[in-house]
Amino acid sequence: METFFFGPPSRRLFGALDGPGRKARAGLVFCPPFGEEMITTYARLARWSKELAKLGFAVLRFHPYGTGESDGTFREFTIEGALRDTMTAMNCLRERTGVERAGFFGLRFGAFLAAQAAQAYPPDFLILWSPVTDTRQYFRDLLRMRLTAELVHLKADRVKVTTKSMISDFEAGRTVDNLGYEFSPALYRQMTAGPSWPQQPPCLKVLWLSRVSERTQLASLPNDWVDQGGNAQLEFLQELPFWEDFSSVFPAKFARASESWLAAS
Repeated sequence: METFFFGPPSRRLFGALDGPGRKARAGLVFCPPFGEEMITTYARLARWSKELAKLGFAVLRFHPYGTGESDGTFREFTIEGALRDTMTAMNCLRERTGVERAGFFGLRFGAFLAAQAAQAYPPDFLILWSPVTDTRQYFRDLLRMRLTAELVHLKADRVKVTTKSMISDFEAGRTVDNLGYEFSPALYRQMTAGPSWPQQPPCLKVLWLSRVSERTQLASLPNDWVDQGGNAQLEFLQELPFWEDFSSVFPAKFARASESWLAAS
């Protein structure tokens, strides 16, 4: 594994590259999930990256600006910025490895970014694991997590803030601390009124994996993609929501299905 910084000096991004160098079968840019989920899944996605490298794939894991080891602070994280970083990461992967074929992989919010980036910078393939498809609802759920933490984990008699008061802070131009992450008004605006989920498959070859319990929640979105042609494959698997905890449970069903799809593609 090789670790390094890349991107312009004013926006340095941290990257970790696994793979067989310039002899790779293909390349993948891993788009990490958001906030705490990036931390809970870090070791497991690093493990899968190394497994893919043994199969002959070059994998670039990176930290969007304002997260992890990259420059910036979390208050500077936005959807628009993360999308630019994702495309910068793809350029970096291609330059360092010389792969002819490369794709985006994303988990949860990272899958949303991967799908959005694929519309602007079409890859050869796209792999999505349990993607967040509605950023407005997702952001409200993130805000509610603070309320839940205060009531349950901190054993507070009543919450100090409400979802309404946090939204008022955003609209007044103030940042909001949410479980140690400083959310900016710009992030609030982009999460609640930013890019919508693509109505059509953003590239020719797509693998969409979700958990069986997500079938009802997603309604017809994946099937709409399949119906609109291209090589869009949808699977619902019995997988645990491994992004919710720090356990060592590895998403083997998602990983093996993705590896089989890559081999066949």
